[in-house]
This record gives sequence, structure tokens and C-alpha cells, in this order.
Amino acid sequence: MTRSAHFSLKTKQVLGAALFVMMAVGFAQTAEAKKVVKICAVLPTSGPNAAVGAGMMNSMVLAANQINASGKLGDIELEIVKLDDGSQASIGVSAVLRAAADPDVLACSAHWNSPVALATRDIFYREGLANLTPASINWRLTAEQKGDQIFRIAPPDTWQLQMAARYPISLGKKKFYLIDDNTQYGKSLVTEMEKYATPLGGEKVGSDSIAVGEKDFTAVLTKAKALSPDFIFFGGVTTESALLRQQMVKLGMDSLFYTGSGTMSPTFVSIAGAAAEGARAYFYGLPYQSYPGGKAFTTAYAAAGFDKPPETYGIWAYACIEVLADAVKRAAAEGKLNRSGIIDVLKDGKFSTVLGDISFPPPGDVKQRVMGYYVVEKGNWVMTDFSKEEADSKIVKLDAPVPLDAQ
Repeated sequence: MTRSAHFSLKTKQVLGAALFVMMAVGFAQTAEAKKVVKICAVLPTSGPNAAVGAGMMNSMVLAANQINASGKLGDIELEIVKLDDGSQASIGVSAVLRAAADPDVLACSAHWNSPVALATRDIFYREGLANLTPASINWRLTAEQKGDQIFRIAPPDTWQLQMAARYPISLGKKKFYLIDDNTQYGKSLVTEMEKYATPLGGEKVGSDSIAVGEKDFTAVLTKAKALSPDFIFFGGVTTESALLRQQMVKLGMDSLFYTGSGTMSPTFVSIAGAAAEGARAYFYGLPYQSYPGGKAFTTAYAAAGFDKPPETYGIWAYACIEVLADAVKRAAAEGKLNRSGIIDVLKDGKFSTVLGDISFPPPGDVKQRVMGYYVVEKGNWVMTDFSKEEADSKIVKLDAPVPLDAQ
């Protein structure tokens, strides 16, 4: 090999190595240019409400993926930290403590169950961390919080029951029997039902409590049947609600079964089976297709290939991530991309979402509200009536039932 050839080879090797280093540095700089902001999602992805939790978790992941792909956040990338609360307060507390310990977690969207949300509320206060809950409705969650870090996209149960109590009365059903699941959530619902139904001409003929996880409600329902109520109102969630309805039918009870948003899920129908037919529920939302971004959400969710449906709450979970992403963007623009900066934006902002424009005036409850009234027909939840956000607005009957898209 000549000296010139040797020099040429060495030169190429040096230049090649230099080019490799430059490319590596370039890739590193590109990676460093994206600031990762973590949002924790704490939902029941195990336990009796796992189907609901899975649909919500998938919806949050979908929202983050679409926002990241759109480039709306510039040099910021969202990461969803997925944590399970199992619908249990102790598990929820551990999950939130874990999330709060990570300085890159700047906000959360946590909890379907109100008892779990109440158990973790003070952690969010101590850590100065926002929680925009997608579904926890107990009024104490926001009204009695120590600070201003809890927000929710679902209206509180006090407002919901003002609306919901009028519905069975409008159907001529006045005598009612109350059953709760012995949780703060369930007890609050039956208390509010009695409070608002009685002045409308309703009459409580009896009440009882069951336990979460209990399976046989024969004794409770036999007692209720003897009092011939026009409707039984249950304050609780899906599994116990479905079993109650199933056993009502088995006992030959013809009382209307009426319950709340914690029950209105396709899972209720799958557990109750044929007995689900005719069950009624109120829910603080309309069928997906009624919202500005409902059709696009449904299409995107199907295209994503998730192995579980979005269930009833998917679109609200998606909207939570839209709000938090917007809050991250605004806080960054103001030079306050930190936990307190995001809380400040949530308190004062109005946000565009798949549900439409929403805001969270004090004490953190969503301002824009609507109440839908649903019944199970041919194995599906369908909306038959609705009321607008004013507590004294009339119940509007639809010309034809509208199915809930999430089924």
C-alpha cells in the first residue's frame, strides 16, 4: 500500500468516525429537545370495576398519543403514567404517593370511585399536585378540599340528584325505597335522592344498606317488596347494582329500578343479563355522538385496536387529558411549567375538548352540565330524556331513544 493510499484510508476512517459522532450528538440533541411531562392516570384497572377503568385508561393513552403526534405542544411530549387503584382506598393512596414522588409528574387524572378520591385528596394538597378526576362525584371532594388542587369534569352528586330526583316523579313513581352500598358515595346519593324527591311529592317507604362485595340481597329485597314501592333507588356501582336488579326480577318485583351514573355501563347489562331490561339510570352526559368530537373519538378509539371498549366514561377520560395538555402548554408559555403553574391555569382557564368548551370555577367543579336519563332496551342503554344544566330546567323527552355509543 502506498503512503498516499494509506493516508486516504486513514482520512476516511477519521472522517467516518467524526461523522458518526456528529450524528450521535445530533440525535442526542433532538432527543433532549423534547421535554417529557408526565401525567399520572390512576384508575381501577383491576378488581370489580376493571372494565370501566380499562376503557378510561385506554382513552387517556389515546388522547396523549394524538396530542403528541399533532405537535400541538411544541417541544413538550406527554407521557401517561398508568397506575391502578383497584377501586380501593388503600391501593389508591399508595399509587398517588408513588406518582407524587416523581418530580416529572406535573398533574394527575385520578379515580373513578369517590371513596378512593376522598382518601387521596389530602395527598394532592400536600404535594401541590392537580387532580382532574374524570368521574368521582361526591360533593365533599371539591367543596371541602383544603386547597384548590382538585378539579372534576363530572358535576357533583348534589347537582346530579337535584336533576335526577325529578325523573321518576315525572313518570308517576312517587313511593320509593332506598338502598345504598354503605360507602360515602352510595350514602350521599340516597341522602340527596330523599332530600330532593320528597318536596316533589315523593315518599320514602323504607331504606337499607348492603356491603360492597355482597352477593345475596334476598333479605333486603324481600323487605322492600312487602312495602310495594313504585321505585327502588340504589346508591352504588355496577356489580352490586346488576345483582340487585337480577334478584328483583327473580323475586317477581315490578318496582322500577333506578340508579346513578356509577351503574350506567355495558358491564351492568352483561352481569344482569336479561334482567337488565327496563332498568333506568341517570347520567351526567349524552351519547358520544351528541358531542362535537364524539364521532372522531369513537373512530380513533376503534382504529387504535384496544382490546377493551371505551365504556361509558371513555370520552370524559379523553377530555381530561385534553384539558391537562392545554394547561401544560399554557403554563409553559407563561414560564411556569410546574405543578403550581398548572393549577393556576386550571383555575382560570376555559378549555376546548371533545365535549365542547369547559371550565372549572370554584370550588373546581365543571361549569357546563347536562343530565341524560337512560333505560336498558334490547340489551343496550338508550337515552330517552334529558335536562339542561340549570337545576330547574324541564325534562325534555326525545322523539326516539338515542343509544349510548360506548356499548
